[in-house]
Amino acid sequence: MQTIKYSTMTRTQLAQKYQVCLKTFNKMLSLIPDFVIDAKIRILTPKQVSLIIDHLGEPPD
Repeated sequence: MQTIKYSTMTRTQLAQKYQVCLKTFNKMLSLIPDFVIDAKIRILTPKQVSLIIDHLGEPPD
């Protein structure tokens, strides 16, 4: 099994990868169980990015 390593990203960068606006992306994040993020935090850690992608699936190319 191949492990993919993700780098730090902002919510805006991830929203762009999923081709949605930031407001929609924040709503998508609120649907992830046990994922709590402070609104003041701008940069997501690689672990948080991995959790988001695991839940939402790979972003379209």
